[in-house]
Amino acid sequence: MLSAWSRRSGPASLWQARTPAALQIRCQALSSMSASEIRKRFTDYFARNGHARVASANIVPKSDPSLLFTNAGMVPFKQYFMDPRTAPYKLATTVQKCVRAGGKHNDLDQVGYTPRHHTFFEMLGNFSFGAYDKRATIRMAWKFVREELQMPEDMLRVTVLESDHESYDIWKNDIKLDPSRIVRCGPEDNFWSMGSEGPCGPCSEIFWDTKDPRYAVTDDERWLEFWNLVFMQFHRSADGQLTPLAQPCIDTGMGLERVASILQGKTNNFDTDEFQTIIQGVDRLRRVDAALPLDQQAALAHKRIVADHMRASAFLVSEGVHPSNTGRGYVLRRIIRRAVRAGRLLGIDGPVLPALYPSLEAAMGTVYPELAERREYIVGVLRSEEGAFAKTLNKGMALLEGIFASTDHAGTKVVSGGDAFALYDTHGFPVDLTQIIARDNGWTVDVEEFGRIQLQSRKRNQTSWKTESKRQSVAGEIDVKVAEWQAAGVRSRFCGYELDPAQKSAHIPSEIVAFSTLSNGDGLLVIDPCPFYAHGGGQEPDSGSVTVSGHCDTGDAHMFTLKSAVALPNGQATALHLKAVGDKHHMLTTGQLITAAVDMQRRHGSAVHHTATHLLHAALRSVEGDAVKQAGSLVRPDSLRFDFTSSALTDSQLREVERQVNRAALANADIVVSEMPLDEAKRRGAVALFTEKYSPERVRVVEIPNVSMELCSGTHLRSTRTIFPFQIVSEGSIGSGTRRIDAVAGVAASAWLQQQLACARAAARVLDVAKLDQLSEKAQRLSDQNRALRDEAARWLRVAAANAEAVATHATALGAAAVPT
Repeated sequence: MLSAWSRRSGPASLWQARTPAALQIRCQALSSMSASEIRKRFTDYFARNGHARVASANIVPKSDPSLLFTNAGMVPFKQYFMDPRTAPYKLATTVQKCVRAGGKHNDLDQVGYTPRHHTFFEMLGNFSFGAYDKRATIRMAWKFVREELQMPEDMLRVTVLESDHESYDIWKNDIKLDPSRIVRCGPEDNFWSMGSEGPCGPCSEIFWDTKDPRYAVTDDERWLEFWNLVFMQFHRSADGQLTPLAQPCIDTGMGLERVASILQGKTNNFDTDEFQTIIQGVDRLRRVDAALPLDQQAALAHKRIVADHMRASAFLVSEGVHPSNTGRGYVLRRIIRRAVRAGRLLGIDGPVLPALYPSLEAAMGTVYPELAERREYIVGVLRSEEGAFAKTLNKGMALLEGIFASTDHAGTKVVSGGDAFALYDTHGFPVDLTQIIARDNGWTVDVEEFGRIQLQSRKRNQTSWKTESKRQSVAGEIDVKVAEWQAAGVRSRFCGYELDPAQKSAHIPSEIVAFSTLSNGDGLLVIDPCPFYAHGGGQEPDSGSVTVSGHCDTGDAHMFTLKSAVALPNGQATALHLKAVGDKHHMLTTGQLITAAVDMQRRHGSAVHHTATHLLHAALRSVEGDAVKQAGSLVRPDSLRFDFTSSALTDSQLREVERQVNRAALANADIVVSEMPLDEAKRRGAVALFTEKYSPERVRVVEIPNVSMELCSGTHLRSTRTIFPFQIVSEGSIGSGTRRIDAVAGVAASAWLQQQLACARAAARVLDVAKLDQLSEKAQRLSDQNRALRDEAARWLRVAAANAEAVATHATALGAAAVPT
């Protein structure tokens, strides 16, 4: 009996060894359905069956710090599986964008060499949060496969958990599937869980018979799993005990690329329609006269690498991920650089990904309009990173060629971990790229030594690391508690918008609705109503205090200082982090009345700089054009930081931006805040931050009439006058086609200008200048004099060096003459 069908492709070397180039696998094309049609049929089918259509969540998870990327269709719904009562809909269907490249879930090294590994892929899913059971799930899935996709029954098999007799009976007796096509498997294959504890349950998988003549019907390799039906019916505790859930949930996932290969009669996902559109674009970019050291199979693998990485890098950049040397940015950098090197090996001389971008748009732009909407930004980031890598690649290749030619390593043909780390640390050369180049030259890399050296590097600042680790531990506790409160339906009303930032103080009566102590002695609570703004939209959170005037049982009074504030992921409440609760925690009980005091000086500073950020954005778009896109921001009470896509600005452009912001500030325009559906806001011209997801039903619009209109949840001024003066402190590149402006406004700008004036006066005294407007002239004159003196000194040194031998000879002669005879 067939034990199970593997859902994973084997290593690249194994796949290549077992797939002779001349082999043509017989595979029957069914309806030849395009990827776009499959997406539509899937969501249409489940919408007809009562499921809400839910747009794909971001690839960068907004509320799950445990993940680098969204790597499965169920990730956006984790909180609803924990507690179905909190779900805004009981049934949902999605086409979810996913990335597996980095961390535990990393398919990067296999991409291009196997039929089904990808960095970016799409998962079709239908989900139930306590609304239907196994029987309904299996019936709907089978009907979709047989009627919508028209897959013949004799090409299908299913698996069930060996102890899941209910699922077996449904397949056998309800679906009437031949028992020979129902295979019982162990928990290693057919039991799914979110982690070591939490919701979990058995699953049933549907497989397609590839008819690969190399394998018997009982061989795992013959069968392709394309749909996994997960029945979350238990809760696993920390000790491993399984407890039935009061409301079982359903989570299914169908790989779009896999089902497309089945329906289009292909044995490799890269041969399906959307991939082929991109790969044909790769072919058009290649030099036909290039004499490349690649055989046909290697060239095909590199084309597939470029096509896959084009998709992943474009979608990651579209969501605001920037190439860098850490975290998600480092994963993106590896993907881009791997694609560029593959393109170079294929004979593409110019830019690889920017030139290929039109092919990606042709393949997927209809389904994902953001590819066209954000084209200039995405292409700009890709072009900038490719340009930076061109220098790195040339330098790294030269160093590696020196190692390959060295007699020191000729016997072992192993690149040492030290050399690999020097390439990574000094030259930004990813170690996996070093491994690929080494492998292509018949060498290996000592990755164990590389890992040890990298670990030592990370431990050099041990004190700082320990402090950060402790901070992250507390942050982790907060994340867990926030998730628990959200699952439990904790809610509070935010009343902070009702406060005028100009008022001197704000004391709001409120009530504690949830409280928990933290391991470091701090506390976490939710109050209703809540006047404190949480960290969000780039704005730092409010500060202030929570005072218990008289405890309901003891009569004690105490004021607790607010350390930070964080919003629950669903936005329904704000968790307040209190400093040093200690032995006073008994006072913070649910139902206790308190007084919340907001630090209004800090709130006013934040409002000044947040509204100034909107004016700055509008001024940049006015000066540079609508191609300017916000790429991030940070709003503090005493400053602002604004990241945006653009080429470098000239001094005159920066001065014009300042003039426009100050002119708008002095106009003293009233700021209009309103709420409306997202579509209406877009029709009215509101600017949205493309890295954010917005509710289609209601968004908050902040408008400065005739100047700016943006979607924003931050706190703002009532009018613009107190933004004056506005001053840009610095402007520069932060890499990858992205610029950064640091600026100050209002009282903070006045203080900054006073400080600059004091520095100028001090410099004038040192340089003996009577008037400040003469300072630059005097500084230039001194600089010119200094340069002339340096040139003169260098000239005399050259003269001395040229005459050194003659002087030495003369000195020797003098010395000899001085010796008595």
